[in-house]
Amino acid sequence: MLWKNSNISDSLVKKKSIEWGTSNILTRLLLKKELTEKEDVNKFINPDLSQLRDPFEFEKMEEAVLKIIEKKNNHDKIYIYGDYDVDGISATAFLVHVFRSIGIKTGYYIPNRMEENYGFDKKTADFIKSKNGKLVITVDTGANSIDDIRYAKSIGIDLIVTDHHKSEKEKSDDEYILINPKISKTYKFKYLSGAGVALKLAQGLYRKLGISEENLYKYLDIIMIGTVADVVPMIDENRIIISNGLNVLKKTNVNGLFYLLKYLKFQNKRITTTDVSYFISPLINSLGRIGISKVGADFFIENDDFKIYNIIEEMKKMNKIRRRLEKKIFDEAIEMIESHVDNSQEKYIYLKSKNWHPGVIGVVASRLSIKYGVPVILIAISNDIGKASCRSSNGVNVFNIFADIKENFIRFGGHDLAAGFVAKVENLDKIEKIFAEKVNNLDKEKEREVIEIDTELSINDIDENLLEDMKKLSPYGLSNKQPLFLDKNIEIKTIEKFGVEDRHFSGILRKNNKEYSYIAFNLSNEIKNMKDLKNLKIVYYPEKIMVKGKERYNIRIKSIK
Repeated sequence: MLWKNSNISDSLVKKKSIEWGTSNILTRLLLKKELTEKEDVNKFINPDLSQLRDPFEFEKMEEAVLKIIEKKNNHDKIYIYGDYDVDGISATAFLVHVFRSIGIKTGYYIPNRMEENYGFDKKTADFIKSKNGKLVITVDTGANSIDDIRYAKSIGIDLIVTDHHKSEKEKSDDEYILINPKISKTYKFKYLSGAGVALKLAQGLYRKLGISEENLYKYLDIIMIGTVADVVPMIDENRIIISNGLNVLKKTNVNGLFYLLKYLKFQNKRITTTDVSYFISPLINSLGRIGISKVGADFFIENDDFKIYNIIEEMKKMNKIRRRLEKKIFDEAIEMIESHVDNSQEKYIYLKSKNWHPGVIGVVASRLSIKYGVPVILIAISNDIGKASCRSSNGVNVFNIFADIKENFIRFGGHDLAAGFVAKVENLDKIEKIFAEKVNNLDKEKEREVIEIDTELSINDIDENLLEDMKKLSPYGLSNKQPLFLDKNIEIKTIEKFGVEDRHFSGILRKNNKEYSYIAFNLSNEIKNMKDLKNLKIVYYPEKIMVKGKERYNIRIKSIK
């Protein structure tokens, strides 16, 4: 791993520190994020809901809002159709809450991952017609094809598609109401999650009806969870949504979340995006991946305590099953990889099996990508169809590669570093061949992982002021990375390995006769051949952890030499 430390001059830091009224360390970190003007700094440090963009910047927002109002005035029933992941489930639940609260008759439909197609289709249109639905609003997904949309229209169902996945505008898009920041010419922020786009639709509706948007923001924690789960860039509107959504979560109006936080023992802690990613989202996601997807939306919508209790118990059960399936697939994949004579030179991993569950291969692909440092494609095969999940590494944009070879897929979608496709089994070998050619032709400079260091800082200098400054820069995520510091002359006193294949470790480290607890994820390989654990260099960030009811500093090591 290559360490990169691009220094900023002390004179510039001093000058801007005085101008902005910020500490030297915070100033340096802000400059590293290429913020140079006081107005931009204030907006970044104080991400306020008033900074959200005008929803009517979307070309068809006015048309969409008027269509919803028309159905409301006619007392017609509207159905929200959401994808089966956390983003789609949360977007669905949010719209159900905010529509019902203003008297709109609203139902919802989440397809079953194992039994149904991705995207709104004719079968779903028939079901919604049988339930007297007059308008379908898709969230985090589109329709299978324009034929499905035309069919829905022919049986008296209007459609509003809200989506955020990468796509190219097609002529048929003009036949229906489509709200998608990726293909909008007038909406300047392109990286909203599916839940974020649902929020913009609700904003537009409430503004047109003259209803206070404060009624929307009561449920901003739902949108926040979907946004964090979808791993979108943590900038602009996403930063505002997540920062304010985390605050709403502390006093959530959602019964399911109240009880889930209690189960996780999060009531009295400062919840971070890491907590959402590693604890809250997987539980909700387990229902969409292993169980009945609709129950995930029920979790956010249901108010009956007993029903919520049962849903959380189901989440726990499904999550255990998910973990078992993941371990089984992971072990099988490792065996397949290690059976190659020489896998050390591989630039990608491409594996397929009839024994794998399509709902969990994405998580396994992510773990394998971390372990081997290359893009990983895992394919679950059933009935001559392969469903693939891909997680990327080393700056390889898998979505762009898939877009170049889309004629080989039944369908595909996703993002730069996480994508998937569905293809006929007969095409899988051809897809691998083309993928291999494209990966091998990429710039070799991208092959070595680089870790960006913000500045050198002794762990002995960690204090409350530093943690407060770091808090001002949060929430962290894609495009707003956690600040990383370099320190030297570190001694690791104790090591306790844990996790699958002992890939993590924790213990006590020391500098200048002061001791600190530390934890290092996915770094066991970095210390495997070290004989001397003194005079080490570490890249790290400080955090606070709760131990036996008391807070203490902890060092999160990101790299070690």
